Amino acid sequence: MASIVKNNHLRWALALSTAVMAGCGGGQGSTDPSNTSGGTQAAPAASSPDTAASSGTGGGAGTGSTTTGSNTESGTSGTGSAGTTTGAGSSSGSSSNTGTAPGSTTSSTDWPPPPQASPATACSSRLTGSHATFDVGPGKPYTDLTNVPWLSLQAGDVVNIHYRAEPYRTKIGMRAQGTAEAPVVINGVTNDTCQRPVLNAENAVTATDARTAGFGRDIQSAGLIQIYRSPTDPYDTFTPRYITIQNLMLTGAKGGKSFKDNAGANATYGTFSAAIYAVRVHNLTVENCEITGNGLGVFTNTKGDTQDSYSANIIIRRNRIYDNGYTTDDHEHNLYIQARRVLYEGNYIGQAFAGSSIKDRSSGTVIRYNMILASARAIDLVETEEEYFSNVEPDPLYHYAWVYGNIIINDGQAPGGSAVNIVHWGFDNNQAKSRAGTLYFYQNTLINRVAQSKFWYTVPFQLGKDGQAPAGIKVEAASNIFWNAGGNEWRFLSNVGTLQFMGSNYVPSNWWSTVPGQTADVRTNGATLITGLDPKLDTNYVPLAASPISGQMILSASTTPVGATAANLQVAHQYKEGSGIVALPTRLAGTSAAIGALQRP
Repeated sequence: MASIVKNNHLRWALALSTAVMAGCGGGQGSTDPSNTSGGTQAAPAASSPDTAASSGTGGGAGTGSTTTGSNTESGTSGTGSAGTTTGAGSSSGSSSNTGTAPGSTTSSTDWPPPPQASPATACSSRLTGSHATFDVGPGKPYTDLTNVPWLSLQAGDVVNIHYRAEPYRTKIGMRAQGTAEAPVVINGVTNDTCQRPVLNAENAVTATDARTAGFGRDIQSAGLIQIYRSPTDPYDTFTPRYITIQNLMLTGAKGGKSFKDNAGANATYGTFSAAIYAVRVHNLTVENCEITGNGLGVFTNTKGDTQDSYSANIIIRRNRIYDNGYTTDDHEHNLYIQARRVLYEGNYIGQAFAGSSIKDRSSGTVIRYNMILASARAIDLVETEEEYFSNVEPDPLYHYAWVYGNIIINDGQAPGGSAVNIVHWGFDNNQAKSRAGTLYFYQNTLINRVAQSKFWYTVPFQLGKDGQAPAGIKVEAASNIFWNAGGNEWRFLSNVGTLQFMGSNYVPSNWWSTVPGQTADVRTNGATLITGLDPKLDTNYVPLAASPISGQMILSASTTPVGATAANLQVAHQYKEGSGIVALPTRLAGTSAAIGALQRP
């Protein structure tokens, strides 16, 4: 039942089963493809924020249509690595096999940075820092995390947390200032079956140096790993930077669970608590971690109460982040990032109960090559909440975001529920600060499995809120698969805004532009909409040889704003379950290319 069909799908059964895999299973592993438990491993740092200027937003008006072929119609409904740095040895390391923790060679003008293909293994090894190395675990100089000098870590330091059967239970404070060439790396060392060390916030004690210094008195109940400043650091200007947290399982930082505070007294975490909680941080990379069972998975703030009170250049890469949040509160999410420039790549991002799978109040957001299971929303891209000083909103890329190469699943039978509006772009509280330009959405596979008995309709894109949106806000959709496998009504836009189709897209046979009587505008001029109900995929969700979604011209974003790097926004990789990011199979001219997130070999 296809006119020219283009579509890829993933089953909920696979997504759910992989979400509960053990820390080593399916993990997005180390950065060295040849790495084993005793080998070497590299830990890249994030790039610097770009400061180039640009302007312009998307815009336009019109009405929606369904098109078979390339003709144009109008109507309201349709039928139919960085280099390595070696240096001084270890101040307190052990004699086990070592690798070196490298710096970053990413230019400050590269946004986003080039994608990093995943290794063949999830195992990770001990690293040697260019300044100092601290080893923690059975038989190591530090037997537990409590006495590690976390607040004194310097550029080039590495803390190796070695696997043990019993979880580590220490709350950690960090204020480190690494450099691009010598980041501070918190590195989990897996066992011989690739199990990650577990840091459990429940019943944890506060690290000794944090207790002595009175670190984070005002945020003690907010998280397991807390990135902040010490009481003696300059309040207005001190910013931790170039920190990498990798190869760990982080859990237990959840409202109501107990810990020992700075005074050694019993305390409980607040509802808004996170596995990683950063008041402000620049160049934070979280890689190959499993983060589950917390109030939030990762939270970075950009408060804007001082000129330097903002986070920047956050990279979330090859993690498994799922089942954070609460069933009764929609303010907590798997990922809640507020920063100047953010990249999410190669992750498995599961459900977050009542919250969103990804909540983002950033600029220049890039979401590529992930598997994302929708909760309240799959992706929620809204305005900054800076108060008195702005660093995110003036970024020339504030009004742009790129979502490509992702597999996005909205399933009515999922334990965390499903979304009515799958992707949100614009604002949720303050329209004056809305992200008002173009969301580039290309080569994704978006699958809806919500029956009409569960909810009457599903909306892929909500622009703005409550029928209000800034002029010019739009989504540009190219080379995607939109597959309605649940049978409810499909409305591309909620109330307002513009959706511009480009190139070929697979869409449901019966679709509506928006809610009847609303002004949202779906434009198909010059585009090919391939209508159908079955995309013809194999059991790995790759198009079959005879699939009607194959043999199409593939498009990326039609324009690249000043401040972004066009070469790094092309689709050259794809998500692979159990690995993260792999290079696309070699394409033959014409017939080998398929729209959607996955390609045939």
